[in-house]
Amino acid sequence: MTEVFKKLEKSKWLPWFGIAPFVLFPVATMFGGQVSRGIGILAFFASMWLGIFIGGKFAIVISTYCGNISEDIGKRLSHAFSVFGFLFCPVLVGLFTNAHMGTDIGLQSFGAHFLSACFGAGVIFCVTPEDT
Repeated sequence: MTEVFKKLEKSKWLPWFGIAPFVLFPVATMFGGQVSRGIGILAFFASMWLGIFIGGKFAIVISTYCGNISEDIGKRLSHAFSVFGFLFCPVLVGLFTNAHMGTDIGLQSFGAHFLSACFGAGVIFCVTPEDT
């Protein structure tokens, strides 16, 4: 059995196995007759990667227009805002899809999610990135 996993690690199929549940669950929901709910769940899953992208781009804009920011601080800002986007963008999309598409995604309060996203971004900002 371990040989199967060792071969799987080297194959091109591994990313597809990782992404499959995020695509198959909404598609199965859509085929079950709840198209708007499936689209809302798919948007919720996609918002994690969208949050990383938006957070990184926002950090680049801040680094560019704020003047004398060192390269180390720029990297740390990029990582921190990517984490903030990853943690907070799904909340915004989840609230929208719950209100307009009836997805019934269980979310805590908006403030609790915002606080946890700020805390997570702050922790990542304090960690010095490695140059590899």
